[in-house]
Amino acid sequence: MSELPAHIWFVKSNGGSGSYPVRPEGWRVVWTFLGGLAVSAVLAMLLQGVFGGWALVLFAAGAAISAWYFISTARSHTDYSITYNDFVKDKKNV
Repeated sequence: MSELPAHIWFVKSNGGSGSYPVRPEGWRVVWTFLGGLAVSAVLAMLLQGVFGGWALVLFAAGAAISAWYFISTARSHTDYSITYNDFVKDKKNV
């Protein structure tokens, strides 16, 4: 198995659904997603007194945008022909 192309940041997870980050760029996408969730949650809590139940809508919107960013980026940078186990085995054999 040859080296992954530079634009590949994720490989298929072992279960087959989803992607696993294998490059620093992939991990940055994961941390951006988690950061987006955290920021949305904090904003929703801070604005709860002002907007009441609408703060939950703010959190849901922030979570949806973060998830969309993660999923679209992962899909465009995933090599579906290799699983994470294959990737690790290949790196150990190099």
